[in-house]
Amino acid sequence: MSPTGTVFVLYPATSSSFFSRFILEWLFGYFPAAKIRTAIIKIVNVTTMEELTYGQLICDVNHLAAGLQASQGLKYGQCVALAIPNCMEFIVTLLAVNQLGAVASFVNPIYTFWELEHVARINNADIWICTPEFLPVLSKLGKAGYSTRAVVIDCSNIEASQWHVILKSGRSLNVDPPNLNVFEDLATMPFSSGTTGLPKGVMLTHRNVVTALCQFKAWSPYTEKDVNLGLLPMFHQYGCMMVLTTLAVGAKAVILPKFNFSDMLHAIQKYKVTMIPLVPPIAVLLAKHPAANNFDLSSVRAIVSSAAPLSLEIIKTIISKYNWDVLQGYGMTECTLATHFMPPGQRKYGSVGMVMPYYESKIVDQNTGQDLGAQQVGEICVRGSMVMKGYCGNPGATAAMIDAQNWLHTGDIGYYDEDGFFYVVDRLKELIKYKGIQVAPSELEHLLLTHPEVTDAAVVGIPDELAGELPRAFVVKRPGSTVTALDLIRFIDGQVSPFKKLRGGVVFLDAIPKLLSGKILRRELRALSSKL
Repeated sequence: MSPTGTVFVLYPATSSSFFSRFILEWLFGYFPAAKIRTAIIKIVNVTTMEELTYGQLICDVNHLAAGLQASQGLKYGQCVALAIPNCMEFIVTLLAVNQLGAVASFVNPIYTFWELEHVARINNADIWICTPEFLPVLSKLGKAGYSTRAVVIDCSNIEASQWHVILKSGRSLNVDPPNLNVFEDLATMPFSSGTTGLPKGVMLTHRNVVTALCQFKAWSPYTEKDVNLGLLPMFHQYGCMMVLTTLAVGAKAVILPKFNFSDMLHAIQKYKVTMIPLVPPIAVLLAKHPAANNFDLSSVRAIVSSAAPLSLEIIKTIISKYNWDVLQGYGMTECTLATHFMPPGQRKYGSVGMVMPYYESKIVDQNTGQDLGAQQVGEICVRGSMVMKGYCGNPGATAAMIDAQNWLHTGDIGYYDEDGFFYVVDRLKELIKYKGIQVAPSELEHLLLTHPEVTDAAVVGIPDELAGELPRAFVVKRPGSTVTALDLIRFIDGQVSPFKKLRGGVVFLDAIPKLLSGKILRRELRALSSKL
């Protein structure tokens, strides 16, 4: 394998289809038994016990698209924000929005007003599709001058919800198909902090998403007979794409609306789950939590782990305890799905796999930019047809991420071996990964500096076996201040989503270590944390 990786051409990466039609028509038509498959139950909601066949999915997507076009005036190029927890309606809505050539922007439904205003400033959403619980914070957004036109999904009474009324209204209507440029027009806009900073709107085109589905199908560990557990949040790119790839290969998706370890174990046992996409903290629970011993998990044949490194110790424990296969991958929201994954029939545990179809990858010296060879440690770079179009409204951040030769610089440190398997060993990027979810230190630092008793602050992640990392703040108090660590923890708690809380605590310092340029020396702070 060459230092720049390998590109495989297995499926048409330049498909003329946009991605919702790709799933609903091209993939169904690809299978000889497509007509039979439309009657098979392929999506199940664990909590509500709802079931949806592929045939019903096709009808619901087309009807909702027609209803949204007729009743809401939704049209090509507009942005629809999806602030929806895991449910069937998320999938139907996503595909319906894209049937019309509109852009689906994923928003965390538990965002606070401060967090929501930041993403609304970027996606400029025309319509918000949300649950009733989201309306109070959306109302505050309206008072700040943003569009808050909402379509409400009431999951407790779906038949009476506004969303379902629109779905029914579209049954006698047809959708006017958009004239899309699949290379340029956006399909989705998830949010990511990239390598640093506040969340940014990641612009993913129809070509990006269709290629990702082709890519995963080429190396997919799933088959039509698999039952895939959808426990990851769908408003995160990883969770959303795992469900879409499940549909793309004809497998069954069992959706868990909200993660709870006991509920997860019950779902595995009841629905005979065979594949579990997860993040490392959940793998740790499966390896060590005694509750797992009380359930029949024998149907599972493999787990797929990504979003953060999974330790070799946990991999070996899971293989020994359950005799499951462990598939580890690597990717970023900015790359649509995975850039590296275990190739069919090959395993090197501890590795994140090889370069996937439609991608190139290389290791470069982070100081000189020089390409490095096998076993040499440097920054992981990738290039391919699934790399994002850019960050919405932020050309500076885009240019800092993607160089003139179209190489995306991941901010992660690693190497590859003589067989072409890649390994991630460290992180240049400043992001904290709490249970696989990105937490930007700068966001918490900004909030801390708004406190009148704080003169300087820095936030780093500290290791935690179950969560991966916990945000810890280092704070310089105003002279004479009596503010306590608990005061600052509560101050942050009231303004951020639960996964951003300062669960690693607050440490007071006389000064934050910095370079002359003002850049925070986070490595020194992490070293200090290890001694506390």
